[in-house]
Amino acid sequence: MDEYPHLWVSRLHPEDRDRVLASHARSLETGEPTSVEYRFLAAGGRTVWVRDLVTPLLEGGRVVALGGVMLDITAERAQQDALAAALGRFEKVFEASPMGMALVGTSGEMQHANAAFGAVVGATLETVFPAGDPAHAGLWTVPAQLGILQAALNAGAAVHDLHAQWRRTDGEVRDVLLSAESLDPEAGVALLMVRDVTARFQAEARLRASERRFRALVQRSSDLLTVISPSGKVRYASPAMQAVLGHDEEEALGEQVLNYMHPDEHAAIRAEFAKAVFGGPGATSRLTSRFRRRDGQYRWLEWVATNLLDDPDVQGMVMNSRDVTDWVLSEQALKESRRTFEVLFEASPDGVMLVDFAGEMPILKCNEVAARMKGYAPEELIGKSTYVALPNGEALLADPAANEAFRTRVREAGTLRFEAEHLRRDGSIYPVEINLALVTLQGREMLLSVERDISERRAAEAALQASQARLLSSEKLAGLGRLTAGLAHEINTPLAATLNELHEATRLAQEYRDSVGHPEVTDDDHREIARELATSLDAAQRNLSRIGDFIRKIRGHTRDTVSERRTFDAVAGVEDTLTMLAHEARAAKVNLLFERPREGVTLQGEPGRLTQVVTNLVVNAIHACPPGANVTVRFGQQAGARTLEVEDTGSGIPEDVLPRIFEPMFTTKEVGKGTGLGLSIIHDIVTGHFGGEILVDTRLGQGTTFTVTFPGLAPFTGKAAVQVAPGVESG
Repeated sequence: MDEYPHLWVSRLHPEDRDRVLASHARSLETGEPTSVEYRFLAAGGRTVWVRDLVTPLLEGGRVVALGGVMLDITAERAQQDALAAALGRFEKVFEASPMGMALVGTSGEMQHANAAFGAVVGATLETVFPAGDPAHAGLWTVPAQLGILQAALNAGAAVHDLHAQWRRTDGEVRDVLLSAESLDPEAGVALLMVRDVTARFQAEARLRASERRFRALVQRSSDLLTVISPSGKVRYASPAMQAVLGHDEEEALGEQVLNYMHPDEHAAIRAEFAKAVFGGPGATSRLTSRFRRRDGQYRWLEWVATNLLDDPDVQGMVMNSRDVTDWVLSEQALKESRRTFEVLFEASPDGVMLVDFAGEMPILKCNEVAARMKGYAPEELIGKSTYVALPNGEALLADPAANEAFRTRVREAGTLRFEAEHLRRDGSIYPVEINLALVTLQGREMLLSVERDISERRAAEAALQASQARLLSSEKLAGLGRLTAGLAHEINTPLAATLNELHEATRLAQEYRDSVGHPEVTDDDHREIARELATSLDAAQRNLSRIGDFIRKIRGHTRDTVSERRTFDAVAGVEDTLTMLAHEARAAKVNLLFERPREGVTLQGEPGRLTQVVTNLVVNAIHACPPGANVTVRFGQQAGARTLEVEDTGSGIPEDVLPRIFEPMFTTKEVGKGTGLGLSIIHDIVTGHFGGEILVDTRLGQGTTFTVTFPGLAPFTGKAAVQVAPGVESG
């Protein structure tokens, strides 16, 4: 060195020279030993790192020189540089890492944290572990998670992907995965890594929820979901297989799906299914066909097949089937109903029209009968107003109020039935029966009109009325015929007695003349002759009065029944009728009794109608009785209404005959002894004329009671007294 005093200085690395010389200068000045590391230029152009341990040399308390030892630390510095580079790289990775990273002590104090860590927690934390009770940690929402991490760090153990929930400083809770690795157990330093997995956890939760919903939909759906292989075998069947078709879904696996379908439809099903199979991913086909249930019945299912062969999770044809049997059957019924309606519409014997309910009510559709009835062809009538068939149609069309009144009436009633007169194309008028129904078709109000030409019916009704009038007259004449036999007896008996009395009176008168002036005839004898003469004349007078009274009753009975309605004495009418029927009762040896009420009974109507009712009921009763039986006529009341009863103790009415007794022309009497109209006419008179009803109570071998009810009359309060009808023998 002494030979080359500047050699050492010249070998100092230019970047370290000033620092090294300054260090030596301080040592000379202070006399303190120093240690300095620097680069030295060695032979061969090498640069080596040396550590120069400098010791000042003192003489007399003054530094006179520096002594030192130079150590080659090139290898050591290489290691340090490598470590520094590694630390630099680690620092860059640490700071730039998207994962939150922090150096923490085992007690939880934060030594260093990167930006990602701060982003997770929302702010820089001084400590990971809370001071005091961990249960009150602001960062940790679940204290148990904190305990796991703290225990691991204290034990120097590693932690991998510990799930925890951290509450950020803004209050939001985030899901994180924590990993911890001890870096220096002696120093108690560990690397804490945190990943925010909130989004992933939420996505997984949504996926799990979606899977649960999908599973619930598939498992609980009423639709049948199946996965079918391209060859048609069942790979999966939902539980709806049992509900829809009655088959167990496990048993269906591996089965050919066509085995569950109607054989007649296999060709159409294969063709439709092939469209989806060969149509590529996502291709669909749709068809409604019949599926066989376990019990052998077939149900209509609408199915949609979707090609998911390329989906790794499915690898098949997804077939979604819905039971539409009710809909198919209703559609079939609707089509059948439409076909039936069309047939009925066209083939109906009545005229049928469909009319627009708005405006002038044009005819939208009509059958041949409706058109022909009005004198048109169907195509001529369609489009015309329905008013074309009304005699006053033009006037009605010109009167909006009348049109609206008609529409209101139809809307309120919904259906209407009435008779009217219509106008033919040729101007002739004919009667028609109309049935209207308001319907709504395709959102429009329409009127369905069913019309029937009742010209023939009107003529038949007129003929029937005339016939009924003739029948009534015939029945009355028949009744008179029944009285004819007794008429002669009722008149001849008192007439014969009258003639006898007159003959006796003539004899007495002659005797009186012959005795005048006779010496043996006294005044007492004349007085005796005169008394006997007066007695004969009185008897003749009584008999003549009896004949006159009977003739009066006959005239009342035979008077035309078509008379004015009035209030009349029903008791007197019954008495007169029974008087005329007395001979028929005597001839049959039947006791005819009349329980005459103490108080009067009045009825409203035609007296002759009541006479017909009593005559027929009493005569029928007499004919049903054996000798010695009774026929009793009485008035009474039921539920405040007046009643008339005709009771007999005869044979009764057989059960098979009873339902038909009021039928016209029905009789059980021999030919020539009954017209079969009596009870039928009685029924019509009671129900039609008097507005009442007639009931019958009969017992075989015991007798029959006919009860006629006259409604709306004053209450009957009189107590009945039994009285034998005039001229009727009681025994």
